[in-house]
Amino acid sequence: MKKKYFLQFSKVIIVSTLLLCIQFSAAQIEYRYLSGFGSALLDINNSGQAIKRQGVYDFATSTTTPIDPEAQELSGINNYGDLIGSVPLLIGVDTYSQPGYKRDGVWYPMGVLPGSTVDASFSNYQISENGKYITGQMSPDCCNAQAFLYDTSTGVLERIADPANEYSAGYTVNDSGILGGWYDPQPTGTLRVPAYMTTGSVITTVPAALPQFNGELNAISNTNIMVGTRDGKPFIFDQVTNTYTDFPVPSGYETATFTSVSDNGIAVGYCQIFDFNGLTREAIIHHPSLGNNLVFIKDLLTDVGITIPTIDGKLGTAIAISPDGNYLCGWENAPFIFATGWAINFNSELISSCYINCPQDIVSFSLTGPKVIEYTLPIICEVPGSTIVLESGLESGSLFPIGSTDVVHNLIAADGVTVLDYCFFTVTITDTLCDPAADINIVEPITLVNVAEINNSSTENPSNDYEDFTSIVGNVVRGQSYTATFEGFTDGDFTDYFRVFVDWNQDQFFDIATESYYMGSITNSTGIDGIQTSGIIIVPNDAVFGLTTMRIMKNKNNYSPDACTIDSGSGQVEDYKLDVNPPLSTTSFSETNFKSFPNPVKDNLNLINTSIIENVVIYNLLGQEVLQAKLNAKSGKINVSTLASGTYIVKATSNSTVKTIKFIKE
Repeated sequence: MKKKYFLQFSKVIIVSTLLLCIQFSAAQIEYRYLSGFGSALLDINNSGQAIKRQGVYDFATSTTTPIDPEAQELSGINNYGDLIGSVPLLIGVDTYSQPGYKRDGVWYPMGVLPGSTVDASFSNYQISENGKYITGQMSPDCCNAQAFLYDTSTGVLERIADPANEYSAGYTVNDSGILGGWYDPQPTGTLRVPAYMTTGSVITTVPAALPQFNGELNAISNTNIMVGTRDGKPFIFDQVTNTYTDFPVPSGYETATFTSVSDNGIAVGYCQIFDFNGLTREAIIHHPSLGNNLVFIKDLLTDVGITIPTIDGKLGTAIAISPDGNYLCGWENAPFIFATGWAINFNSELISSCYINCPQDIVSFSLTGPKVIEYTLPIICEVPGSTIVLESGLESGSLFPIGSTDVVHNLIAADGVTVLDYCFFTVTITDTLCDPAADINIVEPITLVNVAEINNSSTENPSNDYEDFTSIVGNVVRGQSYTATFEGFTDGDFTDYFRVFVDWNQDQFFDIATESYYMGSITNSTGIDGIQTSGIIIVPNDAVFGLTTMRIMKNKNNYSPDACTIDSGSGQVEDYKLDVNPPLSTTSFSETNFKSFPNPVKDNLNLINTSIIENVVIYNLLGQEVLQAKLNAKSGKINVSTLASGTYIVKATSNSTVKTIKFIKE
């Protein structure tokens, strides 16, 4: 979906240089790029007060108030101006840190967990808008970090932890004391499962209906809208309606996440990629009035003539939006400690009072020519009499041709003239895969496909020799094996054979030798009597990441000879999608004790650990092994000077566990 943003703004640009920042103004939107290194902004409230590590920045005056002498570092702010951060903790003659908060001009220590040692650690992540709750991560020693909930009214510090989980963290908390973050259910500290938590250590996976997968819940609004990332994709979860929605990662980026959400449902975050420049991020935003695809925040600014003066022309990381959705802050693409911060004031003009809830771009597959596509265009509107008018493209329910069709609708006010909003999305119908159903004379349907999160039951009496289920997606991981189970109708006492093809290299061709799997057969089945066959699908280590097609071929009397032929004339074909993901790390390495540097690296990559590192294997982003070394020491250098410039993955083995990191070769 694409829209023209801020059409109500004039194109007049007022540029003025201020003492501490550069201010760009286009009508009512204001963007500020702070001067100096280390001015990254971490949090912002409805008054435009934003947090730096060492001070409070005020958007209205463009000034920074230095940190109070009784505090060490800041990390959050709420609408009352309450602050959280760290304050000194004196033990004997030594000074350590403990979490603390500031209220009514006074800093208060929060204390530490009972039995804490000098190796205890903590991070303060957020204070609720009403000032009652604080959450973060805390450990009584070096190695047992868990989420915590602190009640400022009672002074109770509660550890939020399940004994079955290795670690957990609290990143966000709302006025009801619901905190969000992640937990690790494995004994090796390798899987961050997004979750929300409540007092008493009640931990709920987000979403509970899907299998546990890597991710984080980064923000919860006071309307119980939760945002974060799961499986590398940003998501929005409405706890009230139990509605979970994830979003495709923008083209050209590897992963994306939402970091913050306002009470009126504006979600912000960033997408990112490791490339020759290192880690590159671009700030993103979502609200239904902006369409159902992710939008680059820089596009909102450039659309009203605002220039982005960052080092690479990108905004970088959007980290926080104020509860009312007016203020936004973050930092440019640079190491955080040196990065320059920025802030935006939308002045209540970001979201419309009347808009079309525009769908995402639609991609579908058809082997039989034009295909009927249906879509909905709900109106979210406070203006009576508004109507939607098709400007170009085809109406819902029309036959869309092979290729791409742009669809544009205007939202017209009751006067029939005024355009309140418009919706633009693209419908793409592809037919690049071969026609597998041309040889089918008698349809003997597949009635169950169960593999990799796909669990699809279909009718035992269809009229279609080919069924398109590519809207159903299963997640798989390189190098992993998955059991696939099938059922189907055999039209009497006959035997039908199942064969699966997966386009692992995404070249729109199913290779018989490397991309097919025999799944066995069923005999004398009605398709609904529970007779099944199963097989194993192994994801190759060099499978291309992202969405690819999986084809199920059901053929009478024998296996289909290829992905395009039902040589018996009886059977059925179904297509699905698999999303190929990088392998999960299985590490028990300590994040603080294992070090790798420099990054980027020119000649030698240094590795240091508290335990002996036995083996080191380096892969490129295609999963191909490019270098292997025996270290057998707690530290060592790996000569990577012969590698071509680019991004690589290192797998270091210690005590039968593995640590996976990325580095950039200059």
